[in-house]
Amino acid sequence: MGTVQVNRFRGNPWTRRGLRAVATGFGAGYCPVAPGTAGTLVCLPLWYLTGGAGPAHFLLLGALLLLSVPAAREEMAATGEKDPTSVVIDEIAGMLLASTGIPWSVPHALGLFLLFRLFDVFKVGPAAWIDAKEGPVPVVADDLVAGVYAALAYRGIEWLIA
Repeated sequence: MGTVQVNRFRGNPWTRRGLRAVATGFGAGYCPVAPGTAGTLVCLPLWYLTGGAGPAHFLLLGALLLLSVPAAREEMAATGEKDPTSVVIDEIAGMLLASTGIPWSVPHALGLFLLFRLFDVFKVGPAAWIDAKEGPVPVVADDLVAGVYAALAYRGIEWLIA
């Protein structure tokens, strides 16, 4: 018949350490006070470097989206928690998603940061429904929804005051 496919990366300790480093935002998730806010702050230099649009931004966003679920899964397995506070890759990905199409500036960063944290903390609608689920996909997905909320709210506010 066929051969059995073996995932050689799953048992590799270097891969597991790398995924945990990514999941924690290279240590930002271990911040004793407000690790989600610390993770969101990690996104700001990434947004600055990519400018909010263009190939670099979309490549980084795609890489974060691809790595976020396996990284969250690895950190969840290592800590034994359903939604460890040390997992901040979801905040980084959600904030980077929210910043897509918005050029970097300090006022834009401040406004979008505040909106993202608001929608991330006070989960409403689909984000609350996703947050009630268990597993690495919901851990990441609720913050992506918060990123969409923040982006829409920010664009709405800009439209109203422009």
